[in-house]
Amino acid sequence: MLCDLPSGARRTIAAFLLATVFASAAAAQEDGLYHKRYEDWYEPFEPLPSLPEGIQGVVRPNSKAGRVLHINTLREVFQALQACWHPPGGSGYSGQEITLRLSFKRNGEVLGKPRITYYKPGTQGEQRESFTRSVREAFERCTPFPFTESFGAAIAGRIFSFRFVDAQPM
Repeated sequence: MLCDLPSGARRTIAAFLLATVFASAAAAQEDGLYHKRYEDWYEPFEPLPSLPEGIQGVVRPNSKAGRVLHINTLREVFQALQACWHPPGGSGYSGQEITLRLSFKRNGEVLGKPRITYYKPGTQGEQRESFTRSVREAFERCTPFPFTESFGAAIAGRIFSFRFVDAQPM
């Protein structure tokens, strides 16, 4: 049957069939059918990387810590806070711990209100109020931190977790 058609008609039909095949393949690709099949195969073998939770660090009492004049690294943020924090008098390594989550503005001020996410009572439970007050006073005394312009722009709005530990360093 097909052979009875003139050669121009056969070429037209072949071109139409090829165009239909390419059009349907392109439509399937736009709908994401090929991509979804690839993801179904690819996903079990390589899990997606996890996102970082934030910047975390421990602050311990240190009477030798010096004041930081310009903050340009994450380490210097924790050093500056360590220089400002003084545990309550007479606590003598009470074993208390408190974790705060907060963010900074690019000029070094605290953004919003710090949030206590963890508290571990020490050997003397009645010292909780004085311990949390000493942490709050450290931020009041030290902020705004003297961030450099580039560092302030890089960390503005990032979540910091500060863990204050009043325990004997290991």
